[in-house]
Amino acid sequence: MSLIAGNLGVVQRLLDGSSVSWGVCAGAAAHLYGNRRPIQDVDLLVQRGQLSMVVGLLQNAQKAVQFDGQRIIWRGIKVFDDLTVRAGATSYVFNLDELMGTRLRRMPLLGAPVQVIAPEDVLLHKLVLNRGAAQGKHDLDDATAIARRQQLDHEYLRERMARMNAVPLLLPRLIEVGVTMAEV
Repeated sequence: MSLIAGNLGVVQRLLDGSSVSWGVCAGAAAHLYGNRRPIQDVDLLVQRGQLSMVVGLLQNAQKAVQFDGQRIIWRGIKVFDDLTVRAGATSYVFNLDELMGTRLRRMPLLGAPVQVIAPEDVLLHKLVLNRGAAQGKHDLDDATAIARRQQLDHEYLRERMARMNAVPLLLPRLIEVGVTMAEV
């Protein structure tokens, strides 16, 4: 874990010193918001079109990264600029847009003061993914823990679901994790 912690600190300092808007997402964010399972890696979301800039930052700092055009991987840290989920002909859009950017918060993670996307964003993305133990994933457990432990902004949930093109999909899933229709 300490290797990931040190690497996260390096990336945090590089990104904070740049013009890139970024935030911790996925399992590491769920860890901060309620599901305290061990952190295996740290996923970061940057604004669309910023991956090449992040590759440049890391390479200028003498870091050898893997970059396939869709994500950067460097020693337990993964960086994405689009986590849109596609299911058949439907796309559930998940990008670090301006609205999501206004809700970033600074929190400590593995000793680094990182930016983290809002719990509502993490919750909705986990519910779109909707994977559980049968798939070897923790999305449902993470979503349930976030719903139980966080005070959620219901207006923002509505806005984000609409932006994701996921209202019909997510309303029943929110109910399943304890966020009632009347609240949303």
